[in-house]
Amino acid sequence: MSSTKKPEWNMGRLMDLATGYWKSAVLSAGVELGVFDGLSVEDQTVADLASTTKAAPRQLAEVLDALVALELLEKSGDTYRLTPAAAPLLSRESPSCILDALRFNMDLYPLWGRIPEAVRQGAPVLPPGAHLGNDPERTKRFAMGMHSRALGMAPALLPALDPQGATTLLDIAAGPGTFSRLLAEQHPTLQVTQFDLPPVLAVAESLTANSPAKPRITFAPGDYHRDTWPTGFERVLLCGAIHQENEDAARDLFGRVRQSLQPGGRFWVVDMMLNPDRDGPLFSNLFSINMMLTSPQGRVFTAQQLQQLLAEAGFASATLNQPPWSPYWIIEAAQ
Repeated sequence: MSSTKKPEWNMGRLMDLATGYWKSAVLSAGVELGVFDGLSVEDQTVADLASTTKAAPRQLAEVLDALVALELLEKSGDTYRLTPAAAPLLSRESPSCILDALRFNMDLYPLWGRIPEAVRQGAPVLPPGAHLGNDPERTKRFAMGMHSRALGMAPALLPALDPQGATTLLDIAAGPGTFSRLLAEQHPTLQVTQFDLPPVLAVAESLTANSPAKPRITFAPGDYHRDTWPTGFERVLLCGAIHQENEDAARDLFGRVRQSLQPGGRFWVVDMMLNPDRDGPLFSNLFSINMMLTSPQGRVFTAQQLQQLLAEAGFASATLNQPPWSPYWIIEAAQ
């Protein structure tokens, strides 16, 4: 257990925890109604927003005022605007907008009331593959949500993903391919191959259409569990995917990564991770619950578990990096 002194429990603190979903429900309502899209361009009145969102003015005002109380909006008379601190994350005009990530979270929201069901039956409450191709619209929301979240994390993570003169990178389970595409844009000699399921990779291709690195990005459709991987890379990136695996699958996956690397190559594992006692960071614990609800074998590993599995797969070293304010940590493994 952590030795950090915990604050005292009282009625107020416990009720704040019990009603925490009220805050997320108001945020999700703002996203679904299109409030933030409307305010991305200019300040608007309740009447303006009611017209663009096709909402009832009095009820919409209740949501808007709650968003003011949450410090996401500011209010002057009957006019609302995004707060300066929240605007970069909630404005469609901003390169760090995470509205698509928040929109994907709305797909997950109903599942969290079914935690007891998942625990009792020992299985997820979501059908397998629901966001990885079986439902095209959900797959697109998933990939765009991951892209949106990656843009928000990029300032913290990209400085730690320095290819150091490497010219080839394989992005396994690439999803929207955001990080490897940004790396290719930052490093003009880097050739990137993105490998993922065809429906997911289709979103990555669409996001690459206007990238200056487009000529140096190749798309290799396939299932990394079953299909043959491309080989001969100086760097391999696995971002936001290891939490979908159990220990045996992770060990096998790491072994296959070694086969894709050139001698002396390096491998980045980027993901949520837990401390050795599995009692923090809180977001990693909660994300592990999310995997319990959505995946038959997914979980968040401790950083030490991943380092041990990398050693068992034959990597000579595996160093941990915890970028500030990012939910993702990075392990860099060397052959």
